[in-house]
Amino acid sequence: MKSVEKQFFSLLRAGLWDLDVDTSLFEEPIDWQTILEMGRKQTVLGVLADGIAKLPSESRPSKKDTQWLQSQIFKIRKSHLLLNQTLKEVTELLLDRGIRPVLLKGQGVARLYRYPEQRQCGDIDLYIGETLYTKACEVVSAYGEKSGKESESQQHYHFNRNGVSVELHRLAAYSLDPFVDKRLQCFVKLYLDNGYAGYEKYNWSNLLLPPVQFDACYLFYHLAKHFLMEGIGLRQICDWTLYLYTYADKLDKEQLLKDIRSLGMLRLWEIFGCIAVDYLGLPQSNFPGYNPLRRTQAADLMNSVLSVGNFGHYAPSRGFRPNDYYAGKWYAFRKWIWWKVKILRLNPYWIGRVSLFSFGHSIKVALLHR
Repeated sequence: MKSVEKQFFSLLRAGLWDLDVDTSLFEEPIDWQTILEMGRKQTVLGVLADGIAKLPSESRPSKKDTQWLQSQIFKIRKSHLLLNQTLKEVTELLLDRGIRPVLLKGQGVARLYRYPEQRQCGDIDLYIGETLYTKACEVVSAYGEKSGKESESQQHYHFNRNGVSVELHRLAAYSLDPFVDKRLQCFVKLYLDNGYAGYEKYNWSNLLLPPVQFDACYLFYHLAKHFLMEGIGLRQICDWTLYLYTYADKLDKEQLLKDIRSLGMLRLWEIFGCIAVDYLGLPQSNFPGYNPLRRTQAADLMNSVLSVGNFGHYAPSRGFRPNDYYAGKWYAFRKWIWWKVKILRLNPYWIGRVSLFSFGHSIKVALLHR
């Protein structure tokens, strides 16, 4: 690992767990622009800032870099407040109509951070289920002033309010691999629809959070799916890592491993587990199924994460997508191939299967011109 990467992860761990920074790593020259750029691309600037604050004054960034970082933190906090306000409005609207949503990911995980308002937020995901899905879509379509395009997919209805992206989920998750999807829907029905393990409450409000047993697996499935599609940043891995740590005593670890194994993702779970433990500092005892034999693959995976950044936005293969429909599809296909070749060796069976079904779906979309 390069010295700048060692410095970066030392700061990140300090921010995540409220630990002291290993100051011996900062006795040599510090490339603050690279460290801050890594934090930006990985969408962990808020956590990184907490770690930087633990450094002695002589080791901290220059005044110019500090001012830039403070401006970014201000934007993150502002977005957090706006997201929470929109979440409150949408939730109250649905509850008034007899619809009780379940908050997925996002703000539900942000509360686990030392400073939730410094977790870089994205959109709002609310699980409705199939029974009340149509009614929920009708309710929110009349809410507020539209601030972006509205669309619907197999999984959710997407709309924008107050500049915030909100998704109402008919399905909590799905897979284009029909065999994986069958197991996934059984998993969702058991834990989420039937409330098998009991719901959590969001900040003592009437908004529900998924059962712990569900979320520990779901958060991983979600990050693994996005990793397969285009790549992910460290924020998603930090979310999952903090979740495993916070609920270590409530989780049935044997059942969690059975659920992961049933989805064909045990190998990838073990690889990401090495990242959670060896890079992010999760106590080994808090990770079910830690396998040190996966460390070499974890190093390869981490290199991929660092190279492509949040949702693959900084991948070397990215460029300007042509406006022409078929030229754009060809561009996307070449990018898709580049990424799959890069990561296939990490879990050939699972990645290969899902990629095959994904490719078939993409061909249908291209031919139907959708």
